[in-house]
Amino acid sequence: MVMKRAVLILCVVLLLSSLIGVPASAAPSIHAQAAIVLDFETGDILFERDAHTMRVPASMTKLVTAFIVYEEIAAGRLTMDTMIPISRNAARVGSDRNLQGNPVPLPSSAYSVDHLLHLLMLPSSNGGCIAFAEHISGSVEAFVVLMNETGKSIGMKTEFTNPHGAIAHYTTAHSMGILTREFISKYPDILRISAAKSMTHEGATLNNTNFLLHDGSQFYQGADGFKTGTIRESGCCLSSTAERDGRRVIVVVMNTQNNDQRYGDSRTLLNFGFAELARKDAEKTRRDAELAKIEAERIKVILDDVHMEFDVDPQMVNDRTMVPMRAIFEAFGAQVEWEDATKTITALTPDEDVIVLRIGSRTIEVNGVSSEIDVAPFIVNSRTLVPAKFVAEAMGATVDWDGATRTVIIKTT
Repeated sequence: MVMKRAVLILCVVLLLSSLIGVPASAAPSIHAQAAIVLDFETGDILFERDAHTMRVPASMTKLVTAFIVYEEIAAGRLTMDTMIPISRNAARVGSDRNLQGNPVPLPSSAYSVDHLLHLLMLPSSNGGCIAFAEHISGSVEAFVVLMNETGKSIGMKTEFTNPHGAIAHYTTAHSMGILTREFISKYPDILRISAAKSMTHEGATLNNTNFLLHDGSQFYQGADGFKTGTIRESGCCLSSTAERDGRRVIVVVMNTQNNDQRYGDSRTLLNFGFAELARKDAEKTRRDAELAKIEAERIKVILDDVHMEFDVDPQMVNDRTMVPMRAIFEAFGAQVEWEDATKTITALTPDEDVIVLRIGSRTIEVNGVSSEIDVAPFIVNSRTLVPAKFVAEAMGATVDWDGATRTVIIKTT
C-alpha cells in the first residue's frame, strides 16, 4: 500500500537523520585475529572481525559440555546434586600434565554436577569434561557426536573432536557468541557459576581463570563470566559478558598473543558494545519522538466511532480535510464510478442519490443540483482526494472537527 511505503521511507529518512545526530562509535582497535560483539537482548552483531573463519577455541569448548549438562538437567535426567562418577580415564585426563590446560586432580570417586560445573568453568578442568561425557553419553566418542549435533541445532559451525578443547579442534568466533547468548538466555543459572571468583576443591582454593572478574588491571565492572581458552594452536581466547544498567553485551576474542591482549581486547570490545547500545537507544528515543510528533500531526477521520484507514494520508488544504474519494464514498455504502475522459467522479448512494464531482472543479452536484465547495478534488499518488465535509454532508451526515487531536468526526443520521 502507498501509505505503508511512505511510512517505510519516512522511517528510513528518520533513521539516517538519527545516525547523523548520534554518530556511530569509532571502530575499535584490537589485536585478536577474530572477534565478535553481540547485543544480548537482540542478538544483533555490533562488531565483528573474521568471525566466521574456523579457529581453535581451546577451553572455550567447555561451554558446549556445560550447556549439554544444563540440557540434561532441563530434561530431568540430572540435578545439580547428582553425583557423577570419576572413571580412571577421567582421573587420568584431569591430572595429565602432558595435556594442555590446567591439571585439576580428581581423587574422589564422584562429584556433584554443581561441583563439576564449577571445575569446568573456573579452573577449566579437562577431567571433569570426560566424567560428564562418559556419564551422559556412555563414551567420549558418543558425547562428541552429541556436541556437534547440539552446536548445529543452535546455529553453530562446529568440528569438535573432544569435550574439553585441550586438543585442537575448530569452531568460529560467531559460533561461540551464539552459544554464549543461547546459554545465558536459556539457562541464566550459569552466571551464578561463571561469575564466581574462586571455588574450593579437595581443600584447595582454585581461582577463576577469567581475569575480568578479579581485582587488578584486567578487572571489568559488570563482568560476570564467561570462559577462557588457551592452547598453543589457539592463542589466548575469551568469551566474556557483562551487564550494565540492565543491558548485556557478549564478546568473543580468538587468537590473541598474550593475556594483556586477550583482556585488553575484551575490555575494549565490551566498552564498544555498551557505547553502541547507548547510541542505538538514543537513536530509538529520537526516532520514537519524531514518529510520535508525526502521528500527533496526522489528520484522522472517525466515522461512527470507527477510525478510518486510508492508503493515502488525509491532507489539510485551506482548512478543509481532503480524503481519498473511493474510501470515503464506499464507507457510506455508495457505489463509485470514475470517468477518465472528463475526470469525473460519480457516486450512487444507498438512497439512490447521485453525487458528482470533477477533478479541478469547485462544484459538487447532488441529484443535479450544484453547490460550491471550498477545495476542488485533486490526485495524489493515483488517489483522488475530495473534501470530507462536503461529501459527508452530501450523504446526510454531520461533521465536526476536533482541533486538539486533528480529527474529523463524522456521524451518520
